[in-house]
Amino acid sequence: MNTATHGTTRGIRKIDSQAPGARRWAAAYGEKLVCVRYRLDPQRQRRLTTVEIVVDEAPTLSSVLVGVRVVWGEKELARTVRAAGGTWDPASKLWMMTLGQARGLGLVDRIVLGQAA
Repeated sequence: MNTATHGTTRGIRKIDSQAPGARRWAAAYGEKLVCVRYRLDPQRQRRLTTVEIVVDEAPTLSSVLVGVRVVWGEKELARTVRAAGGTWDPASKLWMMTLGQARGLGLVDRIVLGQAA
């Protein structure tokens, strides 16, 4: 399909993947379907149906669990880590938190690789 011919279209309706007008496309794409859009192309006198589907899914880097080393005696830092949502893992002797939390606290240099749960 030549995308240059569709530059003059205008959207007329957007339907959620669970709405009645999307049933046909939900049957074809299943859980991957996000929404269905109907567009008008006045030049070609056509109604176009487009679907938005999920083609890849991965956790955001900031939600990845990492182990952070806080040495014995750094009580204030340990309190800060706990307050930010970190949890102590006695098996690895590391504080477990998301990468986003570690970044927010400026602890990226304390991340221990290969120790995340």
